[in-house]
Amino acid sequence: MSAAEQLKLLHELQQIDQQMMEVERFNRSAPQQVAEMEQELERKRQMITDKEALLKTCRERRREKDRELEAHEAHIRKNQERMMAVKTNEEYHAVQKENTKIKELIEDLEDQILRVMDDIDSAELAVKKAKERYAEIESEAQQRIDKLKDRLKIIEKQLAELNAQRDQFVPAIDPTFLSRYNRLRETTSGVAVVRVVNRTCQGCRMNVPPQVYNLVIRDEEIITCPNCHRILFFEPEADTTASEVRGG
Repeated sequence: MSAAEQLKLLHELQQIDQQMMEVERFNRSAPQQVAEMEQELERKRQMITDKEALLKTCRERRREKDRELEAHEAHIRKNQERMMAVKTNEEYHAVQKENTKIKELIEDLEDQILRVMDDIDSAELAVKKAKERYAEIESEAQQRIDKLKDRLKIIEKQLAELNAQRDQFVPAIDPTFLSRYNRLRETTSGVAVVRVVNRTCQGCRMNVPPQVYNLVIRDEEIITCPNCHRILFFEPEADTTASEVRGG
């Protein structure tokens, strides 16, 4: 097989490898994206849980204050009954004094209950807003998660097809050329074969010497860029200097 044919195979192999890189990159990143979105949803759910717990605490405080208030009011009623039965002024004034203190406690409790009621209103509003916000992002996030998961299923099939295509190309490529190609891919971010256009390597954007450029155009052997060492190939339709080199 001629060098030109080998170069064509290497170029086509690189196109397959680049597709595989993109597929594998998505295959690596998508699960992480899914995990991050699911973690964010869980964080929002936990925020709702925390706000609901605060609301529950506020309501329990309200019930506790109500029980205290009922107990104090019951105590006053009991004292009023006692006042009807006391036999001395001292006993009467003692009960009356006790009622005065209890009424002060009741006033303070009523103020506390009002503050707790405000806390309950605020907590209820916070829970409502948190749930509304979660509903908004949950729908959007779930759609994105479902799309990513569906895409991952398709990717698995694409990767298998690309691997099969690659297996068809590799046996036909000279082992020496293939070895050089694989080494270059490791050091050039997966781009081992590049065009040379208007005497410029499209890999490193450096000009190649005229004699090297001429050898690339002749397409009789595998030529590499003197600067970045990538394998060069030539496409006449993309080049405006080929006629100059050929003397046309």
